[in-house]
Amino acid sequence: MKMNRQKVVIISRNWLPSVKGGAEKFISRVAHYLYIMGYDVIGITRYVRGYDKPRALHKLMYYREDHPAPIISSVRFSLWAGKMTNEVKPDVVIVNSYWGEASPIFIDKDIPVISVIHDVGLFRSEWARRHRLKHLLRVYVLKKVVQKAKYIVVPTPSVKKDIIRFLGADPSKIEVLGFEGVDGPFRRIHVNNGFFDIVQVGRFAPNKDHITVLKAFRQIVREIPNARLWLVGGRPLDPEHERYFARVKALAKEINRSLGIEAVKIVVDTSDTDPYYRIADICVAPSIGEEGFGLTLVECMAYGKPVVASDIFIETGVADPERCVIFRRGNYEALENAIVRLYQDKDLYERIANRGLEFSKKHSWEKVAKIFEGIINELLSRRT
Repeated sequence: MKMNRQKVVIISRNWLPSVKGGAEKFISRVAHYLYIMGYDVIGITRYVRGYDKPRALHKLMYYREDHPAPIISSVRFSLWAGKMTNEVKPDVVIVNSYWGEASPIFIDKDIPVISVIHDVGLFRSEWARRHRLKHLLRVYVLKKVVQKAKYIVVPTPSVKKDIIRFLGADPSKIEVLGFEGVDGPFRRIHVNNGFFDIVQVGRFAPNKDHITVLKAFRQIVREIPNARLWLVGGRPLDPEHERYFARVKALAKEINRSLGIEAVKIVVDTSDTDPYYRIADICVAPSIGEEGFGLTLVECMAYGKPVVASDIFIETGVADPERCVIFRRGNYEALENAIVRLYQDKDLYERIANRGLEFSKKHSWEKVAKIFEGIINELLSRRT
């Protein structure tokens, strides 16, 4: 492989397969494809003991932690990541900015920074209302980051609108992708197994709202006796998410006990989501906040399966009534009705599945990487 002279550092607090989230998949795929395109890529991330180690074809540097502590761990990583970046002296750095990733603040001013900000709703979410101090701290950090960044890459116009409104970002620095890449077969694949399988793929965190899915499923089995529910996601990293996950497991156990069978199955930290997309009859995406795109929706579409999605994904641009069945976020009765409707109406089922499949074919990680390449070239041209 012919290497470019350009050295690109990519900072992400978490990396595949340690944390299996949409933001981690996005940044890992961007790094991978830039490496394939010939850039000298160095990933800077962390490794939490007990989790899978970060992996990549390119070089990875990681900060080891035994027991992550909220805020403290984030600050430690940001300081270390900034220090490592300054020592590596890259031509450009791409930062997975998350909610308050502060490493750009500690990077030398002559190293251009591209900040990637994924999520919409951070600034007006339930989490923000319940954790006012943490929220204000994160907003303060992100304001500093967007000031420092030469470019800000966001997935959708809704994220751009929020960071202009709440962070005072310069609109001229913002690049809207409008799409993300997708891994999938881009054709209908289905394993017939005698069950009606409902699948949710997403990390176990409060904004993913597994609770609403479980409440809906408790009613759904009355209409669809052979229904099964699969909750597939990465295990939590912080105490609040661990408490939420405990609630999810407790409610799942209660439902299974009442039914006398294991109709709800929880799959944690799977290395491959492909088997679950294959068996899915329907995929659900019930998120109530803090979403910037909705990668798992499009992944499900790429297997030719219909998606039932909360209305937050209309904001991100992934869902619309032509390719998804939409329900009001947090409303388990509306979710139940949407799933039962798809089960009973075969024409609707096929129409939604087919339109989603066609939509998924527009998404490519290579196209995403090409946009980053254009930004990198633009930044480097300014320095010559």
